[in-house]
Amino acid sequence: MSAGAQPCSNQRASANAADANDRPPTYLQQSKEKTSVGTLCVVCGDRACSHLYYGVAACHGCKCFFWRTVKSGLTYSCRFGGDCSISTAGRNACRFCRFNRCIKAGMKIEAVRMESKKADKKKRRSDIDTDDESSHESIDSPVAKRQKSDDHLLISTLSLIDKTAADGNGKKALTMELQPSLEDLIEEPALLNGHRTEMTYKSFTVADETLCSNGERRLLTWTLDWCRQLTSIEDDLKTSDKLALFRAGCTPLTLFELAIHTTSVRGKFGPENLIALPNDSYLQQDVSPPSNCFLNPKTVNALVQLANRNLKSLELQPKEILLMKALIILNPDASGLSTTSDSTVSAFRDRVVAALFNICSERQMDAASAAARLSKMHFLISQITLMASDLVEHLRLRNTFVSDVAELDPILIQLYGDIFEDTRSMVHMAEDAYLAPSQRADSRSQGSQQQGLQHNNGYNHWPTNELTVSCDATFYPETYSNYSPVSSSSYVSVPGSTSPEFFPRPHFYAFAPAQTHLPFYDLPQSCFM
Repeated sequence: MSAGAQPCSNQRASANAADANDRPPTYLQQSKEKTSVGTLCVVCGDRACSHLYYGVAACHGCKCFFWRTVKSGLTYSCRFGGDCSISTAGRNACRFCRFNRCIKAGMKIEAVRMESKKADKKKRRSDIDTDDESSHESIDSPVAKRQKSDDHLLISTLSLIDKTAADGNGKKALTMELQPSLEDLIEEPALLNGHRTEMTYKSFTVADETLCSNGERRLLTWTLDWCRQLTSIEDDLKTSDKLALFRAGCTPLTLFELAIHTTSVRGKFGPENLIALPNDSYLQQDVSPPSNCFLNPKTVNALVQLANRNLKSLELQPKEILLMKALIILNPDASGLSTTSDSTVSAFRDRVVAALFNICSERQMDAASAAARLSKMHFLISQITLMASDLVEHLRLRNTFVSDVAELDPILIQLYGDIFEDTRSMVHMAEDAYLAPSQRADSRSQGSQQQGLQHNNGYNHWPTNELTVSCDATFYPETYSNYSPVSSSSYVSVPGSTSPEFFPRPHFYAFAPAQTHLPFYDLPQSCFM
């Protein structure tokens, strides 16, 4: 070809095609490329979308998270050193580490900026009142943005807690020589391995005694995991405070969980008026539950009515359900909660209430409607709390008059006790008033050794003298001094009875006639007259 000559059209076309093959694809071209079936997200490992986004294969959640972060110019911080694990189970736990993972995986920030130019053109053509989350963030004040960010982090944490508590870990139960206390279970979650099966509410079969027992233990483990993980967010709460919140919130949280899942399975599985249990079984409203069931007919009927009326009309969203569960646990009036932790729990509860109100505001048209919806949720919690009080009395009666001691779960005994719990509390007060502070611990320790309370099938939390007072001093004070503890038994002998098995009690201590003899605490007889 001579100097200055131009290539023909065919030559120009072939040259342009070669240059196009050498140039890297643009981000827009990359986004149109399809991923192979089964491709995983490079950030969290979840199933990736069918196309590449911002240069990599990403799932819908990570794609939207990266877009929101870049679009809004958000900045995050990590509380755990910037090395959090990002997976499908906990990708929402730390946004700082998740965003860094997106950058390291190859997501391009400039791709979001190029995409935003096209979005701006479409936005000018759209209606000005479009209820889009990104447009709200652009006009919100910094305080409102910070509040939304805090609410999102709180809800993500609660969602992770709920998921991990309901999933089964598949681990075998530990071999234990002694029955652990509730404090041990809070401090060492591994002690409940073997009881963490996957919770499913498909209601395939009517619950029998075995299914009721298994369902009760699974719900107990679930509530304990929920309370332990939620209260661990606040570093100021001690184990005793966590235990106080667990005792106060275990039963109402269980009822709320059953009511929520009963509403979700109605019409899909089983009959209409049922209570779904977490092992694919159910209880019917008009059929008496098994004798060992933790729900009595009154509670079953109340739960069915609650699901049919209140929950059906409210149509709670998943975020609202999570926040209501947290409200049930965060009870600043829980018995046994220390005064130093009262303010901590109250402040945490205020955060949850504020987040719940914001969720209601997003759903309702005005603040008045949002406040009305929030009040209905609080009323629902109060209803469940009243139902829980009745259920606790039922469980105490069951624990007191059980026919077979082997049927009782020692953990449930520690949690609920029996019908003599209030009397034993009064005995502690009388004992503390009579003995000097230095003598109380010595007398209780000495009494436990003298009376043989070495972990008797898990019922080592009942001092012998407490039983003495609760039975004899309460019902037969005039003959209290004629009886003394002698041996371990499942019954209590009562004066005037023809049978030494007049009053059944699980693994308590029997009493036999003796000379005038007070319990080993040597309390004055006038205390019980």
